[in-house]
Formats: sequence, C-alpha cells, structure tokens
Amino acid sequence: MLMRATGVALALVMTACSSVTPVPLRGGEVCYRCRRLILDTRVAAQTVGTLATNFRTAGCLAKYLAAHPEETNAVFVTDYESGKLMPASSGAFVPTTDPNTGEEDFVVYRKNAAAAKQTPALTWAEVLDQAKAATSAN
Repeated sequence: MLMRATGVALALVMTACSSVTPVPLRGGEVCYRCRRLILDTRVAAQTVGTLATNFRTAGCLAKYLAAHPEETNAVFVTDYESGKLMPASSGAFVPTTDPNTGEEDFVVYRKNAAAAKQTPALTWAEVLDQAKAATSAN
C-alpha cells in the first residue's frame, strides 16, 4: 500500500514539474524566425521547451512551425485584449493586415465572442494549415 501511494505521489510530482508555462514577453526582443523586433507584445507568440523562443506574431510562429514540423515545444499566443499568453489551441485567430508593412497576419482573442465582432476567426489548426500550404507552394 505504501509503495502504491509513493508511486502515485511521484507521478503527481513529475506531472506538476513537467507542466509548461510561458515566460513574459518584452517589447524590443528579437523574433526567432524573422529577426525583426517584437514591437507589439499583444500580437506576439512563444514556444516553450527547454527554453522559451519568442516570435513577433502568431503568423510568424506558424510559418516557423510549418518549416520545422519536427518542433514539439508548447505553443503560446498572446490574447490581444488582456495581453496574456495562452495556449494557441485556445485562441480565435482574426486575419488582419499590418498597416505599417502591408503583411497579412492575425490578431488573437481568448474569447471567440470578441473575435466574432471582427471578421470570421480561424482556429490554430487552420492557421497552421495555411502556413504549411504557403510553405509547400514555395
């Protein structure tokens, strides 16, 4: 009985230690993929494995993952309204165009209701599929 309790306790500790949490993003950091400055952390993204890797936008992260399918790190995006990182699978991705560069990208919302006020929102899987299609077309 003691061995079983010890085994359960050990499993719980290992699970708790293996949970992945994002690291706070700061403006002025450099995007891992495009090497441009992260100016607006409300649209930034991050992968977390052994180290945290920051990306300028969710679209930039999707392009990176499309080119590196072996990547298995946890993926986080920033909720535009709160500025907090969340799992990418929890986001509603609204297509947008950067007024400064003309690049197409995404603004991400935690709540689908906020995204519904905009244009139709995509899921993270759909964003990745678009990036993979663009990568294979090149």
